[in-house]
Amino acid sequence: MKIKNVTIGEGQPKVVVSFTGHSAEEVQAEIEEAKKNNDKFDIVEIRSDSFDAMNHEDHFRLVDNIIEEMTDCPIIYTYRTNGEGGSGTKSAAEYQSLVSHAIGNCDIDIVDIEFFMYEDIVNQLIDEAKEKGVAVLLSQHDFRDTPHFEEMMATYENMYERGGDILKLAYQPADGRDVLSVLSAVHDARRKFNCQVVGISMGETGKITRVAGGVFGSCMTYGHLINQAAPGQIGAGILKEYLNIFEEDR
Repeated sequence: MKIKNVTIGEGQPKVVVSFTGHSAEEVQAEIEEAKKNNDKFDIVEIRSDSFDAMNHEDHFRLVDNIIEEMTDCPIIYTYRTNGEGGSGTKSAAEYQSLVSHAIGNCDIDIVDIEFFMYEDIVNQLIDEAKEKGVAVLLSQHDFRDTPHFEEMMATYENMYERGGDILKLAYQPADGRDVLSVLSAVHDARRKFNCQVVGISMGETGKITRVAGGVFGSCMTYGHLINQAAPGQIGAGILKEYLNIFEEDR
C-alpha cells in the first residue's frame, strides 16, 4: 500500500507519530518538533479527540492546518472515544458526523474507524472512505484485557470482510503470554488476509510489540515526539533506532 512516498507493508514497520495537543498552540509546537525531526517518523496521526472541546469550525481549521504543514506525510485522522482509551466524549451520531466530515472535506490519506462502534455507522463510514479513495484503518482498543487468540483472529477476519485496508488491534496484557498471543495473531492474520495488520500490546509489558512487531507482520508502530498518546509508546527517534537494529539483524 503506497501513500505519497511511503509504502506501508514493505520493509520495517512505518513509524506513526500522534499529534495530541489540546490547543492550536500545543499542536503548533508538535508541528515544529516534527519538522525538526522528519527523519524519525513516516506517518502523522491527528488525534482529534485531544482537542474535543473545540467547536466544529475550529476543530477542522486545526486539522486542515496540520495537513497543510505536514503536506509530504501520509495523514491518519483519528477520533478516539473514551470507551477505547481516548478523550473523545461525543455520542455515536456526533462521532459519525465528525469522521464523515473529515473523510469528505479534509485531505486525509487514512481514516481510523472504531470497529465496535454501531455497525450501521461503521459500514456507512467505510463506504464513504472507499468512495473518496481514503484508506480504511479499522481499530479496536481494550485497555483492560487481552482476548483469547481465537477471538482476536475472529475480529481480524470480521474487519477484513467488512473492507478494512489496515486492521489494528491494541490490548492491555496481563503478562507475557498475552503479548505472545497478540504477536501470534498478527503473524497468522498477515498471512491469512490480503491486507495490512497491526497488533499492539500496551504498557511496559507490551513494549516489545512496538519494536519487534514487524518481525511478526505488523505494518506500523506508534511513537511520539512530545506527548504519549497511549501507555508504552516510545519516543519516535528511539523507536527508529530500534527498528533499524532489527532490520540489520534480519
